[in-house]
Amino acid sequence: MIRLVCPPAPASLSSASTQRERDSLVAWYTDPTHGTTPWPGTFAAYKGDDVRAELTGVFSAKCAYCESYFGATQPLDVEHFRPKGKVVRERIVDGHTVRKLEAPGYWWLASTWMNLLPSCSDCNRPRRQELPLGLRATAGKANQFPVADESKRATAPGQEDAEPRLLLHPYLDDPPQHLHFVEAPGSIRDGEVEARPSTIGPGPSAMGVASIEVYALQRQGLVAARAAQLRLLRSHLVTIRWLLEDISTQGLTASLRDRFTHELGELEAFCAPTAPYSAMCRQVVDEFKRTHLEESP
Repeated sequence: MIRLVCPPAPASLSSASTQRERDSLVAWYTDPTHGTTPWPGTFAAYKGDDVRAELTGVFSAKCAYCESYFGATQPLDVEHFRPKGKVVRERIVDGHTVRKLEAPGYWWLASTWMNLLPSCSDCNRPRRQELPLGLRATAGKANQFPVADESKRATAPGQEDAEPRLLLHPYLDDPPQHLHFVEAPGSIRDGEVEARPSTIGPGPSAMGVASIEVYALQRQGLVAARAAQLRLLRSHLVTIRWLLEDISTQGLTASLRDRFTHELGELEAFCAPTAPYSAMCRQVVDEFKRTHLEESP
């Protein structure tokens, strides 16, 4: 996941039909006789073609969570960061934490632009996944939205601003502060992701831990894809090290300078926001530069 700037909202989210849907939701959920009964209408305002087109463009046809390209293999899931209809809530029952899908969700955010993100099906939908250590489990965000304190979960418009959310958002957070990618050539751990140490207390980042689990960022197919990208990136890193050796023995000839400049450009291409797994590649490239290129030609 990388941080991006939220663009202006598409026109359909301010249309008359969208406002009618919002008015209907407000009328339903502010009527105390309905209790927690789900709104009987159909959420449709967020499904505009311009919403899908804008999300695809802003995120370069990549999943907002795992940075895999979805454009070539699957339709875009317009994902609600905070679930719209129902949400998984935690309760303590007989001393045990029980998770239960309950209504209502964050209905007032159903067509709010900041709450809409592009997702691949593996990050968004609950599916059986191969995980590290040979584990298999159902993973994928679906209606999950963990918070640090269930008693402080938002239940009305405006309360979400003070909610202690645990999931990373690409417009609101700096994911590299919470996520670290494992670089271990030849190991099954190559391409895995782990939570960075917390900056506000002992242990790992709580947002990093929750995001890895909920977005299924450790599923083996995704880890393998990141590892393959790392192998491609390393081939350029090796070439640069060879060029540095040649420069140290031959001096900076015009040919070596041109090849060196070309390879630096290749590194930056791996880190471009349009490239897959660019957060991981940026981490590796920045570390390589600190180690090998502090005094580069």
